Amino acid sequence: MRRSQAGVEPGRTLRAADGSNGRAAQPTTFARPVEALTPSIMSCTTCRNKACRTQARDCFDVKAPSLEAYAAPQTRQIALAASRLIDNGRAGTLDRLEEIIEYCRDMGYSRVGVAYCFGFPELAERLQSRLKQAGLTPIMVQCTAGGVREREIDESKTKDTVSCNPAGQARVLEKRGAQFVIEMGLCMGHDVILHQELEVPFTTFLVKDRVHDHHPARTLGSVADPMARFLEEMDDSFRMIPGHKLRAWLGEDEPDRPVVLDLRAAEAYANGHIPGSIRAPLRALPKLIKEILPDKKRRIVCVCQGSVQSAYAVAFLYERGYRNAYNLSGGFSRWQSDGHPVDSTRVASGAAASA
Repeated sequence: MRRSQAGVEPGRTLRAADGSNGRAAQPTTFARPVEALTPSIMSCTTCRNKACRTQARDCFDVKAPSLEAYAAPQTRQIALAASRLIDNGRAGTLDRLEEIIEYCRDMGYSRVGVAYCFGFPELAERLQSRLKQAGLTPIMVQCTAGGVREREIDESKTKDTVSCNPAGQARVLEKRGAQFVIEMGLCMGHDVILHQELEVPFTTFLVKDRVHDHHPARTLGSVADPMARFLEEMDDSFRMIPGHKLRAWLGEDEPDRPVVLDLRAAEAYANGHIPGSIRAPLRALPKLIKEILPDKKRRIVCVCQGSVQSAYAVAFLYERGYRNAYNLSGGFSRWQSDGHPVDSTRVASGAAASA
């Protein structure tokens, strides 16, 4: 029998940082009873001074066994690889998939398994493609692998419906030599079984939530829902700025000068645009933002012909973490009619000009 849920007893295993059961590393165990670590003593959410972070205080008496765990070669390797993803200002520069790919490279994993739900075939194909592009060997296993029928698991069922089979996914992945596993969209409970049955390290890429479009944190309110937060924080200006304000901003020195994104077609841009603006077609914006907008704190002004497309761009950028994105009121047509400077150079400027 594989790892069971009975591990929540005194002497429980300290799980590896990447989600593995840590068998190969022979992990450290806590000698103290689990009851001594429960929130009945203190809840971190109600602590006001957060002295563990500000003063390195060990409120739960776990520092020594934790350091012992990190001294184990495998756990130390994982911890250092995790740090390299965020150290030296890298936090927030990689999305989750980019982090997974870099982590696999850092850890020396080449054969990467993906345990995915049958309801996400297109996403599974795209993930497979991205992993291949990164030089990894993806091992894709759908949740119905093994052809187990529901009535073979639950005798109260009589139909021949094929069941999800996370235990089977784990075995197929092991047989095919997966060194690391990515879980993608398994049902609640099935994900628990997969984690329980896996013998290799794993992580989660997509959590299934049919109500919240697979973003479960949104149930906690606008703090976890960028679009809800965008609407709640909308002021009376609706993030619109007039041309004279943009002109004043353009007169400021770096880094206060805004990035101006022109969303119009190439011909319209070539016939005249705001000096220094970057052409970034609306449909191409998702692929261009990392290239042209590396600083999420910088002011951004979106421009189209009449300020309609730019409203969509502002909402999109806000959802991606750009909190200082604005829409030019009246668009380029009003900018031009109000007599503000126009660059009619036929050679488009900016990193995205050829997009």
